[in-house]
Amino acid sequence: MHSLSDKFIIVGAGLAGTLMAWELEKRGVIYEVWDAPAKTTEKTREKTPSSKPSQNKASQVAAGMFNPVSFKRLVEVWNAREHMDVMLSTYREIETFLNLPGKILRTAPIMRVFPNVQYRELWEKRINENHNVAQFLAPVSDNAPDDIIAPHGFGVVPGAGWVDLPLLLDSFREFIEGEGRFVEKVWAQGEKANFSKKTSSKLTPEKQTETPHIIDCRGIGAGEDLAKINLKIQADHGEILTLKSMVNTNNMCVNKVKWLLPRGNDTFKLGATYKWNVEDSIPTQSGRDDLLNSIKPIIESKIFDNFEIIGHNTGLRPASKDRRPYAGKISTSLTSSTTYVLNGFGTRGVLIGPANAANLANFIFDDVELPSEINVERYSPPRD
Repeated sequence: MHSLSDKFIIVGAGLAGTLMAWELEKRGVIYEVWDAPAKTTEKTREKTPSSKPSQNKASQVAAGMFNPVSFKRLVEVWNAREHMDVMLSTYREIETFLNLPGKILRTAPIMRVFPNVQYRELWEKRINENHNVAQFLAPVSDNAPDDIIAPHGFGVVPGAGWVDLPLLLDSFREFIEGEGRFVEKVWAQGEKANFSKKTSSKLTPEKQTETPHIIDCRGIGAGEDLAKINLKIQADHGEILTLKSMVNTNNMCVNKVKWLLPRGNDTFKLGATYKWNVEDSIPTQSGRDDLLNSIKPIIESKIFDNFEIIGHNTGLRPASKDRRPYAGKISTSLTSSTTYVLNGFGTRGVLIGPANAANLANFIFDDVELPSEINVERYSPPRD
């Protein structure tokens, strides 16, 4: 267990790194955040909708949706209630801290268009039998908006929504930059890590001599290092379109295979694709066609034909072998510092990230045992 006076370096300024920084900020811990320098070519800026494009593109370009329901089998996702509760409170706390009330956490109920009668009956059965997932479901309806085609009806997940990830990441980065605690630096396990001169100048002499501890939140960038200790990070390539349209969804996110998410001012996000073993994350024609063809059957043709594509973004999501995050202390043989890891959020990072960043912070500072589902020891027992 570490003291709150210990020093930490968080490597990676994507979602995992930002949430980890928030946990340390709340505790008053001395920390810096390191992130690889952004690529600033015109091509990169076109693909990254942030004024400060990041190496961790998955966090910057993701739509940021959260949904406690798995539509494939119509069950709740892993630890849905706990993750929803912690997520909502965490993002609201960050909004208050950054003076952005109501700007980061957004509501957008999901309208699940039923593909057939059997799915409609399953939805009704889940509610009637008070299945665990029923707490997140609204009753079946046939009153679809005029622009949406739903011959078998639809159901709604009222508690779903999205997080404005570019605003969250950029705003928190601006805060730590203002505190002199952000460093553009590439880091790999095995190299010595020291605080920047600017931060060190604020420390007492005895604190300047301490070796900081590392929390590795590099996402895909940590893949090669983590593979050495049997923690495989797989790259899940995703593509998202940004559309301009007059389609009326009654401010709901429409879902049938893919999803169409309203973002205000007649702008929508359409996503997302999933493809493994992609090394170069770039927009593809096949991805574009897949997204449009998937949503076409549920949109009135006069509306669909007037979709205006104004953006096509891609990213590599870091996924673990068992689709559960990696959290905990990792092998000390690779680095001179005590090193922890938080990685492998996959496609549900917005939802599961806050609770699991808190789990790791509780483990580091309060000696609270990590949940076995996320503990790195399930794959990589620690070595001293």
